[in-house]
Amino acid sequence: MKLTAIPRITLGLVSLSVGLLLVFEFLLHLFPSEADTTRQARIRMANSLAIQAAALVQARDPRSVDRTLAAVQAREPEIVSIGLRRADGALVSHAGEHIRSWVVPTPPGGAPDALVVGILADQQRWGALEIAFRPIDRRPLRGWLFSGPIKLVVLFSGSAGLLYFLYLRRALQHLDPSAAIPDRVRGAFDALTEGVLIVDPNENILLANQSFQGLAPASGQTELLGRKVSALAWLTPASSGGEAGTAPWLEAMRTREPVHGKLFQVQRNAAAATRVVVNCSPLRDDKGGVRGCLITVDDVTALERSHERQLEVLADLATSKAQLELKNTELETLATLDPLSGSLNRRAFYDRLERAFGQALQGGTELVCIMADIDHFKSINDRHGHAMGDEAIKRFARVLQSCVRDGDLVGRYGGEEFCVVIPGLSIDGGLALAEQMRASLAADRSVGKAVGPGIAMSASFGVATLRSGARTEAELVDQADQAMYVAKKGGRNRVVGYRLQDQPFPAAVEEVHP
Repeated sequence: MKLTAIPRITLGLVSLSVGLLLVFEFLLHLFPSEADTTRQARIRMANSLAIQAAALVQARDPRSVDRTLAAVQAREPEIVSIGLRRADGALVSHAGEHIRSWVVPTPPGGAPDALVVGILADQQRWGALEIAFRPIDRRPLRGWLFSGPIKLVVLFSGSAGLLYFLYLRRALQHLDPSAAIPDRVRGAFDALTEGVLIVDPNENILLANQSFQGLAPASGQTELLGRKVSALAWLTPASSGGEAGTAPWLEAMRTREPVHGKLFQVQRNAAAATRVVVNCSPLRDDKGGVRGCLITVDDVTALERSHERQLEVLADLATSKAQLELKNTELETLATLDPLSGSLNRRAFYDRLERAFGQALQGGTELVCIMADIDHFKSINDRHGHAMGDEAIKRFARVLQSCVRDGDLVGRYGGEEFCVVIPGLSIDGGLALAEQMRASLAADRSVGKAVGPGIAMSASFGVATLRSGARTEAELVDQADQAMYVAKKGGRNRVVGYRLQDQPFPAAVEEVHP
């Protein structure tokens, strides 16, 4: 696990302090070893006991000598045995198993585990006090680990490390990081119109330019430096519901790749929020390590409002376009349709007939033209009025339109006369269709029912095709008109084909010769 800056600095300071402490110990021997301390304590104890023994010997009180030696040996656990020996080698008094355990030390003055202290009586050497101690621990590693200097180093390291860590964390939190940024760099960032932040790997803000501070509410413009970006409560993701994800600056530092176009919002107050776009780019050192992140914050509130206005304008334009298309359709309908019958007017009918005629000639297909005229239409107007005549024309047009397909042409040629054009239909099919129209009209008596008895209507039909030899669309219509004229002359209410070579379709069908 990689340590952050504060633990690394703390570890360095503790190491330096302990190193200096050990150097001073090595040069000045500030801390005596445990063996030396024990040795000095034993020497002092032996000298003190020797003085007491000399006083008792000079007082010639052997019992007191025995009691004193026994009491000292019993009280001091470090003492194994004590013996009082005269100068001639005779053991006068002893405590413990001195006879068995005593070994004459070398050098003669004694060793750490056995001391010999001379005793004077009447200004002469009387003998010596012999003391056998328990052996000092000879294990060097254990003695070194539990020695005073090591204990001091361990205690110093732990306490100093804790104090250094707490002090550095407190000091770095209040340290002004902007002091490390040159004024010219800070001035360049302040000149930018977009908000700019520089953060360290822990999200702590190292620099915030004036544009970013201007985005913040009044309560959030102070103490930005040293705070974590994610701790700014007024800067939140603008996603629906405000759900939290990985902060873009953390993602940029983790992936070491720029992160662009993250939408956030700045809550200035309870009623107003500014929409901003956040872009993040990791800052790397010479070795490729991430040392922080550069964050730019763009205010897009005005842009979004402009976009919303553009959408409103586009919506209005779309509505206007739809209304215009509707008006154009209405105008086209008015320009192409006969207002009374709903059929094509004569101009529109000829325009479409011209296209259909050309396509039939080019494709080598058949084209049928039917001319139809209401029989005795003048008598309907004279007997029942022009309103009833108009109703008769409407009814006639509906019958014709009900018998044709989508794409076929039905036009009001003039007055009570209509023209029907059907592409791809043979002469037999044209005659059959005209007979269907004639029969449907003859069987219908709906005209006049709203105001009185139904009026019986009939019509005469003339049929011509491209096979009849027409070279233009006008000639085709004229041939159908001639056939209809023959039908009129032949008694009306019938169908006549132009230049029909085979047998008549019904009994009423006749052939017309030029």
